[in-house]
Amino acid sequence: MVLKTGGDDPYFREDPGAGFLRIPVFEFDLEKNFSVWKSWRTSDGRVLPNPNSHFELINDPFELGSLILLTTYFDPSIAGKAFGGFGMRAPISPAVELNNQTYIEFDLYYPKSAAEKYMRFEIWSTSSGGEGYQSVSGYSGTARTQIYIRTSELDSIGVIKPPWIGFHDGETWYKKTLCAVTPVSSGRWEYLNIDLHTETGAKLEGDKLMLGNIKITQMDPDHKAIPNVVNSNRFDEVEPFKSKYNKENGSFIIGVIGTGHVDPNSIRGYHYEIFVDDNNLKPQCHLKPPAWLKNLFPNFEFRTEADIPIDTLPEWKLPTEAYLSIRDSGKIRPDGTNEYKIHGHCLAWINQSPPWMRQIVPENITSMQWNMDGYFFSGGTNAVGPFLKVNKHTARRMYFDHIMYIMRHFMTTDPRYGSSKERGVIPFHSFDVLNVELHESRHSMIIRENTNKWKSALRHVSWLIALTDDDFNDLRQHYVYLLFKYAHIAAPNAQMAEKYKAGYNDPDIVPDYMKMDKHDCGGNIDDYICDKPPILTYNDYEINIWSKAKVIYNMIKELNALWKTDPLYDGRSLIECLGIQGHEWVTPVLVGNNHQSLLLYIELINEGLLDCIAYSEIDMRLPYNAPGGEALAPAVLNQKQADVLGYQHALLFKMMDKYKNYIDHVIFWSQFGASWMDSYVPFDHEKMANQAYYAIMDPDRFIQGHSYLDSFFDGEYEKIKNS
Repeated sequence: MVLKTGGDDPYFREDPGAGFLRIPVFEFDLEKNFSVWKSWRTSDGRVLPNPNSHFELINDPFELGSLILLTTYFDPSIAGKAFGGFGMRAPISPAVELNNQTYIEFDLYYPKSAAEKYMRFEIWSTSSGGEGYQSVSGYSGTARTQIYIRTSELDSIGVIKPPWIGFHDGETWYKKTLCAVTPVSSGRWEYLNIDLHTETGAKLEGDKLMLGNIKITQMDPDHKAIPNVVNSNRFDEVEPFKSKYNKENGSFIIGVIGTGHVDPNSIRGYHYEIFVDDNNLKPQCHLKPPAWLKNLFPNFEFRTEADIPIDTLPEWKLPTEAYLSIRDSGKIRPDGTNEYKIHGHCLAWINQSPPWMRQIVPENITSMQWNMDGYFFSGGTNAVGPFLKVNKHTARRMYFDHIMYIMRHFMTTDPRYGSSKERGVIPFHSFDVLNVELHESRHSMIIRENTNKWKSALRHVSWLIALTDDDFNDLRQHYVYLLFKYAHIAAPNAQMAEKYKAGYNDPDIVPDYMKMDKHDCGGNIDDYICDKPPILTYNDYEINIWSKAKVIYNMIKELNALWKTDPLYDGRSLIECLGIQGHEWVTPVLVGNNHQSLLLYIELINEGLLDCIAYSEIDMRLPYNAPGGEALAPAVLNQKQADVLGYQHALLFKMMDKYKNYIDHVIFWSQFGASWMDSYVPFDHEKMANQAYYAIMDPDRFIQGHSYLDSFFDGEYEKIKNS
């Protein structure tokens, strides 16, 4: 690798010092001043209606100091609400002047049985400017912040040993230090309010949590700052990622977000070979309902974005030119493939679906929240009224039509899909068929009940569950199964085309709703055969959480096994790829947890029940407790922050390289500077290679040259090497 670093070696650094240190500016002395804590309504008005809910000071059963014991009751069937809450408040005297490094910290102790019952803490206060003022009508300011304590954050138990375990009242308890950053950088906090929010539909019957060591901290004004890192090499002065990571080397291909013309001298063209856009292919590109749906319900008021008059809109707004430009930018390789590849994101999702689609609800399911069996959830605020009840055949026709049009618009030359022979096929390497359909937290609860379950862990978004309606028992009618089946038909291989033709007159194989909009030529779909159909992917986040990984494993295993018995089985897996989103926080156990989950899917691949894995949306956040302190991209990093960012990427890519035969592609979620949620990527805001770049190119060398960080990452490197 050619470097121009002026003598600085990005692969080696000794510890540059402690740097960022926080000190308490206010501590809540529970033993002396517990009487100042009062019950208080929550910022959004959710109050546990049962008067038995309370908090009290107890002698710490774990002998670590006095703790506040919260005892909570909530029955959603009686309250008529999906969520409960509990609020408490204490004065801050003297008031604390805020800055952008003000933190509220406390220790949470929780029993194993509580994991699926609590959603988050919300921290808020009054301030001198009136922000956060609790008026009679409710919360009226913006000075609040949230700390999620979802199951997903508590469930590494049993995979990676938690740092603290206790035993009390017949149960195993765990400890987690929580930290909230104030959302405003000026003003004063005169009170500290701590709200506890319950999980969706959770019933609490005397369930308990404990809080302790509550304090407000800020950065020590006398600290000795760590020097900022200097990134010395432009993106085009270092070797391209794709020179190391490519199929010719027996590795995965590597890509980045972005569409349109690919300049070979840009970051996209120089380093990457597969591209995706985060927005332009999401379901919202279907601007208004198809004419047949409007004709079925002529008096129904279908919604559009910003309530634009429906007759002024085309049905579709597809990013054809953006993807055509990618196709035409690249060179054709000897094997006939394009130098640049396209990943499509996504055909179905709870978010960024058009308003008219979000109006659709199933005909026979009446609950707009989780029912007692956990089989239905409307999508919350993503569903919009007025609502239209449709039968399952209409819902299936609608989404079959949606998937046929999008995929065939690009993958064929048929004019009815807005294509042409002159334009030609725009080949897609892969498609996210379904994105993030697992509920945020239910996975932990159902895995505790039954390690093989998955159906009741899904979101069951109203316009998707309408495809299944109340027919939960036949998996071939499940909406996940159907969505992927439609994608197989949209871009068929020769085997699918032949089976479709053979079964065309059997309504159990090709039902009537598939025939109504002439997506075939009298039963013949030979014109749509793809020599290389796109890889069909299920995409989700937080796969490093064991219970979530296991639920998705169960889903893929069962659906893919069932697909092999389907009359239209085409020799391909129903779900061919699992896309693992990589919007991650730097933590000591990130790669260890990812590794545990990855082995699940490798098992499926080895059993022939999955084809490959992708890491689909890579970026990295630096939290408050990382060595060197918190950082929000695109802020310049100090040397320790830069090294921590690099070390985490080195561990991640060391793991990926170890299992490269199972991984198809890896995609970064920003080209340079800042990604989603102020996260970092391998090139800084000036398009210079940062420490993450060097770590990715040579993980072993980077880790060995930054051994001062070994203790923070808790031996992860040795675990990966020796596993």
